[in-house]
Amino acid sequence: MPFDSVTLSALVFGLISAATLPVGAAVGVLWRPPDRVMAFLLAFGGGALLAALTIDLIAPGVDRGHFRDLALGAIIGGTLFKLLDWAVNRQGGYLRKPSTALNFWRNQARRRLRRVLAGIRRIPALAALSPETLDRLLGIVQIQEFPAHRCLYRADDPPSYMYVILDGAVELSDPAAGGRVFEHLGRHDAFGRMSFISDLPRATEAHTAADTKLLLIPREAFMRLVSECSELRAVLGGLLRDAELTQYLEERHGLSDDAIERWRQEALTELDTEGAYDPPIEPQQISEEPVELMRDEPRLGFFPGLSEATLRRIAARLVHKRAPDGYNFFHQGQPAERLYLLRRGTVYLFDRDQRSRRPQVVEAGEGFGGFAFFTEGLHAATAVAHDEVEVSELRRRDFEQLLTDLPELRARLADYLKRNPVRAYLTEQQHLGAKRAAAWMDRAAKRVAGGHVVPSLAEMTRQVAGHKGAAVAMFLGMTLDGIPESFVIGANVLVTGGISLSLLGGLFLANLPEALSSAAGMKEQGLGVPRILAMWTSLMLMTGLGAALGAVVLADASAEVFALIEGVAAGAMLTMVAETMLPEAFHKGGGVVGLSTLAGFLLAIYFNTL
Repeated sequence: MPFDSVTLSALVFGLISAATLPVGAAVGVLWRPPDRVMAFLLAFGGGALLAALTIDLIAPGVDRGHFRDLALGAIIGGTLFKLLDWAVNRQGGYLRKPSTALNFWRNQARRRLRRVLAGIRRIPALAALSPETLDRLLGIVQIQEFPAHRCLYRADDPPSYMYVILDGAVELSDPAAGGRVFEHLGRHDAFGRMSFISDLPRATEAHTAADTKLLLIPREAFMRLVSECSELRAVLGGLLRDAELTQYLEERHGLSDDAIERWRQEALTELDTEGAYDPPIEPQQISEEPVELMRDEPRLGFFPGLSEATLRRIAARLVHKRAPDGYNFFHQGQPAERLYLLRRGTVYLFDRDQRSRRPQVVEAGEGFGGFAFFTEGLHAATAVAHDEVEVSELRRRDFEQLLTDLPELRARLADYLKRNPVRAYLTEQQHLGAKRAAAWMDRAAKRVAGGHVVPSLAEMTRQVAGHKGAAVAMFLGMTLDGIPESFVIGANVLVTGGISLSLLGGLFLANLPEALSSAAGMKEQGLGVPRILAMWTSLMLMTGLGAALGAVVLADASAEVFALIEGVAAGAMLTMVAETMLPEAFHKGGGVVGLSTLAGFLLAIYFNTL
């Protein structure tokens, strides 16, 4: 076959293998399939590609006796891919795929935590943790951003988290003193420590005084680490002996010195032997069964009909409180952070926009604050306790976790958001037009039914805004993923005079879901449809040209150099599959990945037998 025809063949086969890139991108900007379908396609294509590379590229080189050259090239290719990938990601290229974005954010959070712990105030012992223990702590911490005037916790909330301020400001207030602010906190200050250590309900309240970024340490996960890690047990033991804890238990919970000392000695013994300890005060018990309260709740109509198992999971997350006469649960126009179930007493709902000025009355057994809570909107009324009341509260963070864990709850919320009472709330209380309300309800229902997505779209948008060249970097990242593919095609054409069905099928299957997923994400991040389609079409053309270039470069190469360059291309491509396609598939589909990868692998081998 003349050399020109080899080059032309490589160009044509490169274009054919990449033809699904613009097709997948066009589909991705118009429609996004369910995550499990996308995961199946990605893993199937990845498995086919792994088999094709092994059979069509690696195995022939090994048969020709050039394993060392192949192995050296593969190491060089994988390392080169990693270095270029790192450089592109730093400029925003990591946003090209959810898997690369999540990995980038995770690594960024680790570096940030190390810096924060080195400068933390109030708990200096955490800064001295060994690298091994710090890595374990890195696995449980969370970083979240909160707007100004957001309530982080209220009195009698469980001590779910300890907080460290990364940026912004927080105010601590005393509800027993009429809500007086007694402490202003800033960067690297830790708070919520005493209730976190003692495992007692919050005695104060915390609000953000400005837009604030916080590092959160979940208590439940932290205590699991304590039971496994002697170094963390030693740190916690030191905190239990701290005089500040004694002062806290005396002033906030009224314990005597003798009672505190008895509990401290018991807690230290239990911590040393069991890795955990009981709080110094028994938790409050309630007489009503929360499951029965939710099962028959008539006012909101959200909980009736849910299964017993789901109701019990929700009940386990409820926070039970008492409130005095005149207590304000929330104000009109305030963001809805909690849903309330009234167990005893009466609550009045005052709407200043109502002409009659007569409050709505919430009786025992009913819920309130639900419409704003479920729509993530603002409260349309002010809720005030009449006489002493008892309530059970469902906090937003707990509800979001339940949505992640319980498909039945996601389905119920998706259905609930389509109901007429929600439409009336949006049009009458939030003053949305009928069309806007209907459009919002449809989008919200679809989003909830599709499951929980991390990180949020708002977070991704902020990350894109932080990289002015993000679109260019994303394109470079996509090109980086495609360069090894094109050289593999050129090498295959040069050796065989064509391209094997297994390699062509693997590339064809891998490119479609990759383009579909990435293009959908690019659209969500604000890139225009013409720009997205132009990116993927140009990438198809570059793949064809890269395949032709590969055939030209390798045409006069010696057998050793040929094997080395084959190894470079194969190593880069294998690294790309392992670091982008398969993690992306697992992120979207979890358990479906193993068998679908195997199916793609076996199909590619079958194609090779034809």
